Amino acid sequence: MPSLQVFRRAYMQGYGSDRGPWRYRLFPEHELRAQILKRCTTSISNDGRSLGASLQPHVSSANEDRYLIMDLSLPNGVWSLTCVFDGHGGPEIADYLVTELPSFIKAGLLPTIANLDGVSDVLSRAIYVMDEAIKRDFLEIFPEEVDEIATMSDATVKARVNDQSSGGLNYQKTLRCLRGSTILLALVDPTKKHLWVLNLGDGVAVLGSRPDTSLSWNTSILSDNHNGNNPAEVDRIKQEHPDEPECIFDDRVLGNLAVTRAVGDYAFKLPRIYTEKIFLNVEPGFRVPAAIESFIPRNLSPPYVSNIASVRHVDLHAQSSCEYFILMCSDGLVDLYMDDPNRAESITSLVQKWVEIVGDVVRDDIKEAMLRLLRHALGAEDIDSVSCMLTVDMPVAYMDDTTIVLQVL
Repeated sequence: MPSLQVFRRAYMQGYGSDRGPWRYRLFPEHELRAQILKRCTTSISNDGRSLGASLQPHVSSANEDRYLIMDLSLPNGVWSLTCVFDGHGGPEIADYLVTELPSFIKAGLLPTIANLDGVSDVLSRAIYVMDEAIKRDFLEIFPEEVDEIATMSDATVKARVNDQSSGGLNYQKTLRCLRGSTILLALVDPTKKHLWVLNLGDGVAVLGSRPDTSLSWNTSILSDNHNGNNPAEVDRIKQEHPDEPECIFDDRVLGNLAVTRAVGDYAFKLPRIYTEKIFLNVEPGFRVPAAIESFIPRNLSPPYVSNIASVRHVDLHAQSSCEYFILMCSDGLVDLYMDDPNRAESITSLVQKWVEIVGDVVRDDIKEAMLRLLRHALGAEDIDSVSCMLTVDMPVAYMDDTTIVLQVL
């Protein structure tokens, strides 16, 4: 006999909506595991040591996060590559990275495998070259000088860029300039002795380690926070644009974009005329053109958003008997805590909590480790809160896309 369905109502603030109350379904404890899994896309590596999961429970909101788990076969053996891409404005850049980034990295690694000192540069350059290629592809469509573009008619621009009826190649290349994505990347060499972590944007990468199973887990954050909440990033942008008080305000680049480093986002990297005359004529293009139009007057001396990534190297055999795992996540996981005044805490204490939740089970059951972390983020032992986050019937998204990759090293 099917269980009785119970519905309740909750007051919640979504993106741009009022507070409700909104209807949600209350699940019994024994159903929550299956309900979380039902709403996730998951993938596990062939060796069972890496697992990715992505969650966006709002039924009308497309998940723009992507993740990647794959092996790179090189002459010196098999390298492990895992990534989290947090797309914004649309999924096009994240999808492009999934498809194209591995080949950029593999090509860069080939001449470097005999000298691992060059791997960090290979990774950062791969991101830079990919992003510059996106710009080059677009500028080949519009090779005119800036003053010529300023005199082009809207009809001329639209005819050139909105070519969906003839294959859409120009449209796709231009659309990639409108969209953006952050990157988290972990690369492990064939000996399993070396780990490199790259980040561009505001994702979080955490290394859990312990020298002995009788000891507690140590936590090391291996990513930098590239967004407008980081004073170092704010200072960097202000120094690059010293006479522009609105280059960053409300903790956002030009008052609009939260991240300060990303692939794509060429409305923040090219002169404003490209946004005024071309990007705003892409159909379909920006979801909220008015939001783009509002920051155009502040675009005085681009670029404002950087494509230079941070890279860290970790010697995994500095302590020969040490156990390691890495946890990478999009900022949606952080937001599930920080957006709740009753659960917000420092990122340092938060990631320590994640490592403790995952650590004791990740080697034996990586799927269970992932489920425990997602359950905790959605409301921990509060069945009402978890049920509400999974099913609340709001007209707009009420949580950010949330993606996690776990890897046992």
